[in-house]
Order: sequence, then C-alpha cells, then structure tokens
Amino acid sequence: MAKAWREYVKQEFMKADSEFVEELPVNSIDISTFGLISEATSFVPVRIDGEVHLRPLPGGLSALRDDIQDSPRPGGGFSLDDALKTLTSFAEDWEGKIKEKKKWEKMMELAEEEGQIMDQEDYEEQSKTKTSFMDKFKSLFK
Repeated sequence: MAKAWREYVKQEFMKADSEFVEELPVNSIDISTFGLISEATSFVPVRIDGEVHLRPLPGGLSALRDDIQDSPRPGGGFSLDDALKTLTSFAEDWEGKIKEKKKWEKMMELAEEEGQIMDQEDYEEQSKTKTSFMDKFKSLFK
C-alpha cells in the first residue's frame, strides 16, 4: 500500500527526477542506472538534529549492483558510495521542490500520522550495508 505522504508529493518527485537526470554529473552514475537505483530505493523522512529531511534508505542497492554487473547491460556498474551520494543529492532536490510548493508541512503531518518519520539513529542502523544469509552462502561458492 502506498504511503499517503509519498502520494501527496508524487508530482514533486517526478519533477525533481526529470530535472535531476538532466544534470547528473559526468562520471557519476549514468541516467539509466540512476533510474534503476532510484526506483529500488525507498526515501524516508529522517529527524536529523531536530529537523526532518528526506534521505535514501539504501536497502538492496548492493544486491542490485551485483545483478546489474552480472548482466550484459552496458553502464551497469556503480559504486555504492557514488550511488548514495547521488541519491542523497536527489532527495535534497526533491525536498526543495516540496518546500517550493509549500507542501512540506502537510507532508510531515501525513508522515507523522503514519509513523514514517525515522530518528537519525534508526536511519543509520538501517542504512548500514547488510548482507543476507543467502548472500553470505552464495559467496562461499564463488
């Protein structure tokens, strides 16, 4: 089920995405790869030093990177650090678009009602690169 806060700012997401890919820095992440990683990433409101900001929750980025690197698709390789920097920059742009449209306060109300605002410590814990049991098991046979 879609989160109400995300639906509320969906237009700003699409506008930020459209503008962001036009300005991707050279030698960062190619446009098609950015599309894949942004679709595979959850963005969450995070309380940082008393203020709330949108941040990427990297979740399955390392598994996605491995899948892309193993495919014949060109331009598939990316570094996790570059991906997170790019996704964080995108989240900041999206946040800016939301604030420009004066939707930030209402979005925060919706996110709060849904219990979707994370504390910084929880965000940092969930953002750590996690390896599943199956990933560890597969690596034994490589």
